Amino acid sequence: MGSIGSGIGELAAEVARLSDIAALNRLIDGYLAGLDERLARSFPEDGRPAASGFDAEWAASLFAEDVELVFPVGSHRGLAGADAFLGEIMERWSRTHHHGSLATVEPEGDRAAVGWSLIASHVHFGSPVPPRPSEYFQIGGRFTGTARRTADGWRFARLRLRIAWSAGSPPGGVGEVDARGLDVLDTRR
Repeated sequence: MGSIGSGIGELAAEVARLSDIAALNRLIDGYLAGLDERLARSFPEDGRPAASGFDAEWAASLFAEDVELVFPVGSHRGLAGADAFLGEIMERWSRTHHHGSLATVEPEGDRAAVGWSLIASHVHFGSPVPPRPSEYFQIGGRFTGTARRTADGWRFARLRLRIAWSAGSPPGGVGEVDARGLDVLDTRR
C-alpha cells in the first residue's frame, strides 16, 4: 500500500498533465480562431484592404522559433516570416470559417503530439453577404504536428495539413498543391 505522500504526488502529476492538455487545446483553438479573426482585420467591413492582421506578435503567440509549417499550397520554416506566410495564404479570401474537431493531445514532458480534423470554408471576394449564397471553396482534412513547452508556454513546433477532400473553386493563383499535403488513399484491394 502506498503512502499518502505518493498519492499526493500522483495527483499532482495528473493535475499537471491535465493542465498541459487544456493549454494545448487553447493553443489549437487560438490558432484556428486566429485565422478567421486576423483575416477579418485585414479586410474590414468597408471592403478596403487594411494592414495585415497576421503579424509577428500573433505568430510568436503560437509558434516555436524553429516551427515547420507544411501545407498543401507551400511550406515554411522558422518563426521569422511565419506571419507573412500565413497571411499570404489567408488573404486570398474575403472571409473564412475554420471548424476543428476535438483534438488528440498527447503531452509527454515538454513535448506533445497534437492532431485534429478540420473543415474550412473560404469565401471568394465579391461574394454576397448572408443570407444570399456565397461563392466558396471548402476543404476537409487533418492537422497533425508537435508542440513544445517554451518559456512563454506551449507553442507549435510543427504543423502539417493534409487534405482529404475539397469542394467549390480554389482561389486564383493556386494551380497545384504539394503532394505532402494530400491524403491519398490506395483504392487498390
